[in-house]
Amino acid sequence: MKLLLASLLCLLLTLPARAQSIARLDVANGFRGLTFGSPLTEALHLNLVQDKGDVKIYERLDEQLRVGSFTAARIHYKFFRGQFAAVTIIVKGAADAGKVRPTFESLYGPGRLEGFSCKWQGALVALSCASLSSDQAILAMSSLPLAAQMQQAQAPTSTTKLKVKQK
Repeated sequence: MKLLLASLLCLLLTLPARAQSIARLDVANGFRGLTFGSPLTEALHLNLVQDKGDVKIYERLDEQLRVGSFTAARIHYKFFRGQFAAVTIIVKGAADAGKVRPTFESLYGPGRLEGFSCKWQGALVALSCASLSSDQAILAMSSLPLAAQMQQAQAPTSTTKLKVKQK
């Protein structure tokens, strides 16, 4: 009985820590001082990589590729209708790719495993880490409200077709 109570106590003590860790995603609400929803400005020193109309992807010209304990190959900033919506971090090389998930687990606690990826989700921000192979990983951190707007904008508009009977 004492062992069961001790186990339950340990479990209860770790639950608030996990919730508090995930809450850090929402507190930061962005990446490297750039808050999700921030407008696109020239002060960011960005280079356009891809233009898909409402969605534009940039790289910073002065980017430091070191992220925590690993070095990224590329970091992409996604803007939707001029607002910072997501960041994608591409990591290559076994040494760096192996450090990605532990780095984010130390910040946000254990994520939810789904196939090849590990996911963390707050109320405002979602983060996913996908290991494509032992030497490549991709991280995506996004604003949930802006992701919903992007999804809605990309959804095909439904039209109702009326059948007209010919006499």
